[in-house]
Amino acid sequence: MSMRLFSEKSTDFALAHPCETITVAGARFRYVRTGPKDGKTLVLLNGGMNTLEMWVDYVEPLSQTCQVLLFDYPQELADNQALVTGMHGFFQALGVEQPIFIGASGGGMVAQVYVQKYPGQVGGLILISTGGLDAHTIKSLKKQYRLAPLMLWYMKHCNYEKLKPKLIRLGMSHLRGEGAEEVAYAQDMFETIFRDYPREKDVHITGLLADMMRQRPVTAADFAGLAGKILLILPDQDFFSGQMQNDLIQLMHQPQLTYVSGGHLSTVLKAAEYIQTIRDFLDTMT
Repeated sequence: MSMRLFSEKSTDFALAHPCETITVAGARFRYVRTGPKDGKTLVLLNGGMNTLEMWVDYVEPLSQTCQVLLFDYPQELADNQALVTGMHGFFQALGVEQPIFIGASGGGMVAQVYVQKYPGQVGGLILISTGGLDAHTIKSLKKQYRLAPLMLWYMKHCNYEKLKPKLIRLGMSHLRGEGAEEVAYAQDMFETIFRDYPREKDVHITGLLADMMRQRPVTAADFAGLAGKILLILPDQDFFSGQMQNDLIQLMHQPQLTYVSGGHLSTVLKAAEYIQTIRDFLDTMT
């Protein structure tokens, strides 16, 4: 049976899980919450496009045993400290305590900022295709994003509709030897998301990613309270280098490590493999 396209899945997802909105301290959260409310709460933290639809394959299987919460980062929260503060208020408004974060790419870094700011208030960490926010990685990010201010200026002033095809090609450059069906899925995903993607949202998430280099580095001590409650899923050809992955591992206490073949898009292209790994890990936390 051929692989269903992202556009088909996201349409079905929107019908099955219509988004709700809530405004907390001036920040408007667009979110989906589903699953039993008497168990663990899994909070899915978006990667670099900041769209909750990236998790379409994850919600149904994970919500069978856990409450699942996914949301877009509000544009009113312009930097990562404001974002995690806003998230904390958002969780309080929804009655969410001790969330288990599933953070992909930039979302994995948001999770680390949150743990640092709110020690003892996170129930677990599942970090996917990301790096650690240690001093060494932040130094590397500063080199990597040294042109970020220029890029942000350009994004604010260019013909954004003409820029979108280049952004799609940039996203597709993260493929690492996937088959024809997976390539078609990725192409459809980027085209679907960018079809109605506003300039303001792109400027916002790009600003958040660039702001990571300005964060206070996390240390191993920040995660000591989560010993045995950390899962790292790391692709062997990721955007984050092997050194960044090793630095992440050194930050964590007794992490469970799972390596997968593929690149940065494996989170969506190999969702079934990731979901099974996550479910197996959650079973060890009961």
